[in-house]
Amino acid sequence: MLRERLAGTPDVELSPLGRGEEWGGSIAVADAVVHLAGTLQPRRGESYEQANVEPSRTVAEAAAQGSPRRIVFLSYLAAAADSANAYLRAKAEAEALLLATGVPTTIFRCLHVFGPPEHPGPTAGAFLARGGRAVIVPGSGRQRIAPLFLGDVVAAVAAAATDPDAPAGTFDLGGPEEISMDEFVAALNGGAARLRHLPAPAARLAARFSPALTPALMDLLLRDNVAADPATVAAKFGFEPTPLSAVWPSAR
Repeated sequence: MLRERLAGTPDVELSPLGRGEEWGGSIAVADAVVHLAGTLQPRRGESYEQANVEPSRTVAEAAAQGSPRRIVFLSYLAAAADSANAYLRAKAEAEALLLATGVPTTIFRCLHVFGPPEHPGPTAGAFLARGGRAVIVPGSGRQRIAPLFLGDVVAAVAAAATDPDAPAGTFDLGGPEEISMDEFVAALNGGAARLRHLPAPAARLAARFSPALTPALMDLLLRDNVAADPATVAAKFGFEPTPLSAVWPSAR
């Protein structure tokens, strides 16, 4: 979605880079660097540092040797060097590496991102009822979230990368609606799904043994994820936050 958005922007030439490719030369000569490498679910045998910090180190070293006018980075809400959450610590370390380059850097600290029904993404997809089975919701289901539409992330990143007047700094990027996790799951399923709650201690234990989960990911699912002022941040980057109901008809 981001590649399509940027490809349609006048005077923008893209150089997509994937894992396993040589990044240094392309980053050094780029006008802007959009750094999206990182994950909440590292590959088997890979640590959060390897998955999130090392790619940022590569970007930072290459940017410091070149002359980009902007780095754009996707981080996560509440990233902090002293966080008990391994993913949030890794994101904070990655942020620090990029900021230390001296290149103007725009950091978007996102939260739970959802895509459209045809491509819901991992968060929304995990909470869709399948085959009449109950949807497992970790914790009480009362944790407060502000689901963030993928299209809004794309709009923010594109603006930061292509608009010379877009601000640098760290911004919490969230959706316009504050709802409970139960309300989010019910909306995705048109209110028809049966919900089954997994108490927090059991959910944390399950995350240690499930190949599809990690303790850090489960911690984020169990906590509140709400951005302070999404409308103001969106206005800075020229878009209006998209409510869940505008994308998922079942949420209306």
